[in-house]
Amino acid sequence: MNPKYQKVCAEIAKTEKKIEDLQAQLKELNTKKTELENLEIINTVRAMVMDKDQIMAFLSTMKPAKADAPKIMDMEVSEND
Repeated sequence: MNPKYQKVCAEIAKTEKKIEDLQAQLKELNTKKTELENLEIINTVRAMVMDKDQIMAFLSTMKPAKADAPKIMDMEVSEND
């Protein structure tokens, strides 16, 4: 086969492997992020010094008070070339 073709094929395989590794790393980082967020929530709740019933009552009062999602303004995107 053509050496240039083989080189391109090898480069493709190498790049695909890098992408696979980075996707695995990203998945792991997202899992760690979620774990840390959950830990922060748990620590915040524990800091409230409430028993289970008080916490449940507090959370049930918070549920109806959902804030509307912020509206995203239409903005023109300009590229500086």
